[in-house]
Amino acid sequence: MDMIPEEITPSRREVIQRELAWHEEEAHRRFGLDALLYDPPAFDPVVETGFAFLQLQANERILDMGCGEGKEALALAELGLCVIATDLSLAQLQRVRQLIRARCPAAAVYFVQANAEELPFAAGSFRVVYGKAILHHLDLAYAAKQLKRLLPPGGRASFAEPMAHHPLIWLGRFLTPSLRTRDEHPLTAVELDQFAEMFAQAEITNFFFLTPLSYIFRIFPRSERLFIRLHTALQKVDGRLFPASAFVRRLAWYKVVNVRFEPE
Repeated sequence: MDMIPEEITPSRREVIQRELAWHEEEAHRRFGLDALLYDPPAFDPVVETGFAFLQLQANERILDMGCGEGKEALALAELGLCVIATDLSLAQLQRVRQLIRARCPAAAVYFVQANAEELPFAAGSFRVVYGKAILHHLDLAYAAKQLKRLLPPGGRASFAEPMAHHPLIWLGRFLTPSLRTRDEHPLTAVELDQFAEMFAQAEITNFFFLTPLSYIFRIFPRSERLFIRLHTALQKVDGRLFPASAFVRRLAWYKVVNVRFEPE
């Protein structure tokens, strides 16, 4: 961490500007894909694992880092938390605002447009931080530095991240390059391990090896019930395979990394 420059480098700022431009102008093209992949109950186990680790307390303040399509911001608001939802893209934040107003209009949700690598909050502002599919857009060293600044001693953060190795997901990404930015890439297992090692306490949980096969049913009309049944069944199979095989763990589509900050 001592090797990280105090200021974001010019080359990194160029990447951030490209990310911002894409999300402002092109992110709407992903809306259908986001619904297909992430609409409940598909990602409930992933999200619930992170929420459980955070040990959420009613009415406390939580940072939703890179709130994206807003499903987790909504879920946190429905739990009664005060949600600070940040995103690089104003267009994304406006979308999330509409979602919150429609589904939970009385919620305490505040929106801040900001780069996750240099957030405009005071040190120690958040006991808990949550993020889904955000780390792979970031420089991991800058992201870890921000977390260590924002969390007080004992503070917790949880991130759910798409991984690089699942063959079916890799094929989907290869066939749809226009649905993502040129600079982002799913994390490798080594990269996620390196991020976890930046914290004194960390744990990684694996999700979805065979489970993505169930999405064949979500593609077709009136097949949601079949999707849910197969999705649930394959999760159970995955739950038996992950502890037994390092190879299978490497091929997990998503991993949740939970970290606890303790000053060195």
